[in-house]
Amino acid sequence: MTTYDETLQVTTEILKKHVDGDRTIRPNDHIQNDLGLDSLGVMELVADIEDRFHVTIPNDVLTDISTVEDVAKALVKLKAADQSASA
Repeated sequence: MTTYDETLQVTTEILKKHVDGDRTIRPNDHIQNDLGLDSLGVMELVADIEDRFHVTIPNDVLTDISTVEDVAKALVKLKAADQSASA
């Protein structure tokens, strides 16, 4: 099982591909307001995250995600639910 810290680290690495420059990305950064992603950038980020973690993020979960930390927490929950469903 992937831990929250591991998930946060990988999420941050993926985000660095979508953010301008060498900006430091913190867990409490708002993806659009602080990191400057527009709606297209957010969708590209979601696609990259889904590919990397082999999950599909449902729309109802997406609406609750606003910060980097929210992404990592949602991924941990989705992976745990996926593992318990396949067990």
